Amino acid sequence: MHDTDIRESILNAAAARFIHYGYSKTTIAEIASDCHMSVGNIYRFFENKEAIALAGVERKLTDKAEACERATASTSPAVEQLNQYMLARLRYTHQMSCGAHLFELVELITQKHGDLIQRFDVRAADHIAVILQHGMAQGELRTMDAQREAAAILLATTAFCVPIFMQEDLPVLEEKLNHVMALLYQGLKR
Repeated sequence: MHDTDIRESILNAAAARFIHYGYSKTTIAEIASDCHMSVGNIYRFFENKEAIALAGVERKLTDKAEACERATASTSPAVEQLNQYMLARLRYTHQMSCGAHLFELVELITQKHGDLIQRFDVRAADHIAVILQHGMAQGELRTMDAQREAAAILLATTAFCVPIFMQEDLPVLEEKLNHVMALLYQGLKR
């Protein structure tokens, strides 16, 4: 087995434990047992349990960003691309927010590793800015500072991408997001 495969195995085992038992109730020994390896071998790949959690969250945030970006990979009008991006973001977050123990990881990451969240927020804003620039070039959207407006759109839609706000059923959240997006479109259109 290659190092990359071993690392993925560790991340998968840890994710399963974190979801089922919670971050604080999971030990390196349990993760190692689930991977059929020694604790010492885990430490060859990760410094500690927090490093495993951080790598796992980064992997999920990368998957989320890529899913959102794939949702906009079309020649559709900018407004439709923006809507598809936001819906993909909501759906991914909702899907990942099914476990009660997730909030413990969210708290860890936001309190100690806010730079990771910031990096993915910048990635999202950059992608949305590209969509807005496309809309301006096509004459769909008014002339604007695309980067500034992208940041404002992310701020206005925060409730649709934060796990703690995912308590409602997905169709209810999608309807609410559609109302917010309709309001945003009024400010963006030409």
